[in-house]
Amino acid sequence: MAPKLVLVSAKRSPFGKYLGSLSKVDPVDLATQVARAALTAPGRDLTDEIDQVFVGNCIPASFETGSVTGRQIALKLGIPGFATTFDTACCSPLTALRTAAWGMRLGELSSALIIGVETMSRAPHIAHGLRGGVKAGAVNLVDPIYPIEYRGYNSVAADASDGAAKYDISRHQLDAWALGSHQKWLAADRAGRFSDEIVPITIKTRRGTKIFAHDEFPRPDSTLAKMAALPTVFGSATTTPGNAPGLNDGCSAAVLMTAERAADLGLEPLAEIVDAASATAEPEGISWIPALSIQHVLQRTGTSIDAIDLIEINEAFAAMPLVSTKILAESDEHRWLTLLEKTNVNGGAVAIGHPVGASGLRITMTLAYELRRRGGGLGVSAICGGLSQGEAVLVRVSGGQHA
Repeated sequence: MAPKLVLVSAKRSPFGKYLGSLSKVDPVDLATQVARAALTAPGRDLTDEIDQVFVGNCIPASFETGSVTGRQIALKLGIPGFATTFDTACCSPLTALRTAAWGMRLGELSSALIIGVETMSRAPHIAHGLRGGVKAGAVNLVDPIYPIEYRGYNSVAADASDGAAKYDISRHQLDAWALGSHQKWLAADRAGRFSDEIVPITIKTRRGTKIFAHDEFPRPDSTLAKMAALPTVFGSATTTPGNAPGLNDGCSAAVLMTAERAADLGLEPLAEIVDAASATAEPEGISWIPALSIQHVLQRTGTSIDAIDLIEINEAFAAMPLVSTKILAESDEHRWLTLLEKTNVNGGAVAIGHPVGASGLRITMTLAYELRRRGGGLGVSAICGGLSQGEAVLVRVSGGQHA
């Protein structure tokens, strides 16, 4: 019988805007601060209890040395055990979590530290060919994150727009959802709903240190008229800077254990990880791959989408939650609206930001904390990754546990 798996803690940094507060922070230092908070959140230091470390990161070149980045972070935390780094684009931290879960179900480990980290502001420009020498002419610098695309394929902005069109979702609907994301974030922020998950980050400056404690990307003063006036980008029909997230910086971390190990340590779980599953689709299918991933994890567990209390679908673009919930509703208008009311209830990446290697773990902890505030329930989080890979996680918070 497979062991029951639980999150015993989960923390994230505030998410920074492009070239903002986190832009000069070494990602090793950022990850170390957030992971340290996750390790000590249960009221005792779990550093010595971690069997392995699993890190998701998409842009290793943002590190001073872009190799074995997970090992670099683990050593700085004082964890000698094996560390593995994953790049499945935005899916990376949930691929890390799912792999850790495999190890626990195989009996090879009973605890793991999961980290997702990205500082997109530090992504360097690339000069191909310099190693062989440039005898004459200009040196061409390539920006690997502007636009985000893969050689031989459309930009992800165009794929999101095409996915929206395929499922008859208009530019107005995309803009309205995006504006709603900012407004939901503002309501959640004012109500203190992010206080459980956010850990302030200490930033060293020439004048000493400063504390970064608040998401800085949201624009809650925006309006639908402002969004409608924005031009489309990267050859897309409906994707704009308003209905897309930014290029952001941030980190998320969580401690995953078997329920037996957590109980032996006297730890009260935040949530049960019921199951995790992945899916793939045609390379342009990033807007609907969250739905396929959710369907996969629900099928594996014999769960109906109608039994889900809350949904988190990463807003890589506004198209993702709109397209994916429409698929999950089987295009039934009433059912679709019901699912949308359960989705990203505290806002999503269009407002909070999308540091690509960190977001999957962020949406999962946001889901768990919101279920806890509501006295328990069942939730599912899902994220798309480049060239249409997806990850989904089914989470349960027991009703009496955190009522």
